[in-house]
Amino acid sequence: MEEKPPEKNPASSRTLRPTTLGSAVRALTLALATLTTGLIAGVFYAYAVSVNLGLAAQPDASYVSTMNAINERIQNPLFFASFFGAALFLLAALAAHFPQPQSGRFWLVALACVLYIGGGFLLTVLVNVPLNEELARIASDASPDELARARAAYEDPWSFWNGVRAVSSVLAFATLVGACLVREGFGRRPGGRSR
Repeated sequence: MEEKPPEKNPASSRTLRPTTLGSAVRALTLALATLTTGLIAGVFYAYAVSVNLGLAAQPDASYVSTMNAINERIQNPLFFASFFGAALFLLAALAAHFPQPQSGRFWLVALACVLYIGGGFLLTVLVNVPLNEELARIASDASPDELARARAAYEDPWSFWNGVRAVSSVLAFATLVGACLVREGFGRRPGGRSR
């Protein structure tokens, strides 16, 4: 009697392949997280390598008024869309990849979340924005001594923490680029076990 090959269970073969919708959601959230994180990393990097260097050469009155003008004008819909969007899309990408916690992509997205949300987003909200608000209290016609004190209290701490958030955000962006290059499901064996 001839042996028949074991029949494949159609349900189990479907579970090994990512669903088209799930795969599309993972790809879209990862792409949007990468794009918005890259935009914000670029903003922080540009401050570190150009804006801060240019302002450092300015006299106190010019430094304070220019920094206040920049801080006021950066609060616009395009900046907010990328700044808040990066955090939201990172969390969305993490949630979309959560059903595959053993995949390489999941861990790269999780690392990018820690780097950007902790080192970029929260650092901005908890350190740089309060420093900006303190500087904004200085009147444009303040005395030279008051301007010098305000600048001394602001410039070095703000530049240092901007450097930290620039490095964190650039690392988050690089991690997301790595996640984009990892094949979906990499790091998993059939049946959901990691390799």
